[in-house]
Amino acid sequence: MKPAEVLERLMPRWRARVSARHAPAAVDGFVRRHGAALEALVAQVLRARGGERPDSAEDFAAYDPIVARERKRDAGTDKAVLEQLMQQVDADFRRGYREQLILTNYGLEYVETRAEAIVLRAYGWDAVPLLLVRPALAVVAAGMTVALRDWFGRLAIHPARRGTLNHLHFDIERVEAEVQDLRQALNLPYDTKERLARHAQALWKRARAAARQRDPRSAP
Repeated sequence: MKPAEVLERLMPRWRARVSARHAPAAVDGFVRRHGAALEALVAQVLRARGGERPDSAEDFAAYDPIVARERKRDAGTDKAVLEQLMQQVDADFRRGYREQLILTNYGLEYVETRAEAIVLRAYGWDAVPLLLVRPALAVVAAGMTVALRDWFGRLAIHPARRGTLNHLHFDIERVEAEVQDLRQALNLPYDTKERLARHAQALWKRARAAARQRDPRSAP
């Protein structure tokens, strides 16, 4: 759905919420004056919800509320996280996508991303896995999203932090390799939802053990 279409669907609800404080004519005038800005804002939010690579400071800011939500999800039990992951998998099944494609390119991708976040935190980074349309990995500093690795493995750095987080590239590469080694050592199938869930629980457990070896204070 295009940003203009999403905005059109949102407007009736927004108008209803502000109608008690502002006259209809004032609301109409605001929309006419700021329609382009509102559409651009919706576009940024849609890109963030899709796990797309941010570029501008505004793009990164659109991730902040999503990262806050996903941090709460990640803090839940493995069982709760898996239940939410499987809900997303089922939704993709209903859209007609092939089961193996979803389990591998979506389900396993998020499972590994969460494992990477667990290990990356032991390197001193505030990493948050994002269960989005396309799973992504966010890094937070000073309360804001400063880096994001997208679905394609590309790492984007906030414009204000470019040139200051070079060591993050190296740490993410090391963590990606560590998690791949853990996954290969497990050698567990993930070709059904049930097997993917067992694989996830085992991988996350090993990721926490690896994190504790690096930093005993991390990954309880």
